[in-house]
Amino acid sequence: MKSHSLTEGPVGPHIRNIALPMSVGFFFNTMYNVVDSFYAGQISTQALASMALSFPVFFVIIALSQGIARGSSALIANAIGAGDTTSEKGYSGQVFSLAVLFSIAITLTGLGSASPLFRVLGADGTYLELANAYVRPLFWGAGFFLLSSMSNAILLAHGDSKTFGTVLVGGFFANLVLDPWLLYGGLGVPPLGLAGIAWATVIIQAIGGIYLFLTVLRRGYLCRSELFKSPQFRIYGEILRQGIPTAFNMMSIALGFFVSTYYLNSYGQVAVAAFGVGTRIEQMALLPALALSSAIVSIVGQNNGAGRLDRVQECVSLCIKYGLYLIAGASLALLLFATPLVRLFTSDPEVVEVGTTYIQIMVFIQWAYVMTFLHTGYLQAVKRPMYGFVESVIRKIILPIVVFSSLVTVVGVTVVEFFYAMVAINVLMTVATIMYAQYILRRSLRNTVD
Repeated sequence: MKSHSLTEGPVGPHIRNIALPMSVGFFFNTMYNVVDSFYAGQISTQALASMALSFPVFFVIIALSQGIARGSSALIANAIGAGDTTSEKGYSGQVFSLAVLFSIAITLTGLGSASPLFRVLGADGTYLELANAYVRPLFWGAGFFLLSSMSNAILLAHGDSKTFGTVLVGGFFANLVLDPWLLYGGLGVPPLGLAGIAWATVIIQAIGGIYLFLTVLRRGYLCRSELFKSPQFRIYGEILRQGIPTAFNMMSIALGFFVSTYYLNSYGQVAVAAFGVGTRIEQMALLPALALSSAIVSIVGQNNGAGRLDRVQECVSLCIKYGLYLIAGASLALLLFATPLVRLFTSDPEVVEVGTTYIQIMVFIQWAYVMTFLHTGYLQAVKRPMYGFVESVIRKIILPIVVFSSLVTVVGVTVVEFFYAMVAINVLMTVATIMYAQYILRRSLRNTVD
């Protein structure tokens, strides 16, 4: 099947054709998480806090799969734009064998390290048991997460976001059935409790991943002969040079959750649960930005490979404009409906109060997240993934450790003041990201003119 060329025709429609299906898919994926949190909240506030505690550990799977996938997608898109069919097929085939190796490593490492990490975060007794019950099935199913991500990376490089969006929508509706069934049991299945929610996710990832993989094969984006080739370490190296910085960038987000959760634990389980709920609600507002960053990787990648830097600049400018317009409306909605949104996740009045406060503070920096996503997406597309890693380590780990340790252990700030410290860190790093990415863009345009 012929690739969808993103180097021809108006850029705006290309952005919309990729971003809109992704936005819809991401919306249903967020609602998927709402369903998970709702059923966890039905068990207890402690179960909800355990899910929040487990998220950084689980995010390691997401980070590695998405990091390698985004790096691969950028390479494949550049190869498509340059008309380099040999490289395109080579990247597409080798990324799956690489994914197998990563899935084995993730499963073994995750199963062995989850409990010690939870203990570092202060979990013990039932709290620890619940966190382990939720995260262990996810590590067993790591291979399916990777299968889904790698298949989507190939589709996205070819300009197809609709297939993955459809899978995410289908996953949401499947989760409505599987979550209560596996949680409470029935039809020959024993009640699995919080672990049932995790197993539902694994089953849905398996079905979605297999469907995406078969779609890639059916469209001819991946030759079976390439799939069964022995490992080519040169291609592995190229994929890893692009993918590992992005994976570590995303993992630093998980580590950032560890850091924030570690210090929030001093305020009690209510603060941890509220933070987990608040960050999930923030994701709703950021769905368009995530979709636009996916569009940037595809469109900028193909046009960068084709040497069409005028279209690269146009794509970045349009995505920024669309992103800021959309986040303004989403932020207003969050501000007006903060309390009802938190109540979707929990009925605990203390968690509702702290979660509402968190959202009402963080709503004013949603624009900063948008600008970060878009500019790091551009850098990924032009094969400069390292900045995103460095920026995220500083934003999520180094500055929070320095600032939070001073504020919590020395000054003794309130939880509200803690949230304001988060705001300051994020705004500072966003300004730095904008300045760097725009400098790279201007420099590449000058070099083209010269």
